[in-house]
Amino acid sequence: MTGGSIGIGFDFDHTLGVDHGLELRALYEYADELGRPIDPHDAAIRGAVQTLLADFRAGLMTLDTMVAVFAERLGAAGADPQRWRELCYALVDELVRPIDGAPELVAQLRARGVPVAVLTNGWTPLQQKKIARALGDAAHGLPVLVSDVLAAVKPERAAFDALVDALGVPREHIWYVGDNPRGDVGGALAAGLRAVWFDWEGLSYPQDVPPPTLRSASLRELEALVENTYAP
Repeated sequence: MTGGSIGIGFDFDHTLGVDHGLELRALYEYADELGRPIDPHDAAIRGAVQTLLADFRAGLMTLDTMVAVFAERLGAAGADPQRWRELCYALVDELVRPIDGAPELVAQLRARGVPVAVLTNGWTPLQQKKIARALGDAAHGLPVLVSDVLAAVKPERAAFDALVDALGVPREHIWYVGDNPRGDVGGALAAGLRAVWFDWEGLSYPQDVPPPTLRSASLRELEALVENTYAP
């Protein structure tokens, strides 16, 4: 692989790192502080809270609105979105872990001169903290593009256009790596990028989504695929 010939974009959650339900747990902790504790074993309530989080992550509501709706559904007054943010930040060190091989892969690509960036849905301060925790030194100076600042949520083309600009590489030379067939693979392909489906969890690929350019079950395998594809 020759430096400068390609660029690599990564999703973060379930691609470079996992947060073990950090935002969900922060909501449960916030409910405790509001005096409206939630039973963590109640599947119906858990599903409702996860749906609320999913709507927020999809850009259907702001963070402030999500927290306000959450508190309202609990029958609590005086929602404080900043407090929920703080609870999220406090859980990063405990819950965020790298996917096996992620720091090494990012560091190796950058050492070879390959432009690398992260494009992720979410809210910037938390995603930055999670990426720093998961990647360690490999995160230093790494461009991180987050949907809240971009005002574009994957699979929207504008999100991938921002990635192209950040990498400074022609879009047809950019590979985007992610675990979500629709948001990551479908969005990247529709934007003219190549797409790697990171299938580390052994899931089925939807038949109504265009197939990925490559499929990888591990980040170490991904490095071998990239090496073989772009060996000089």
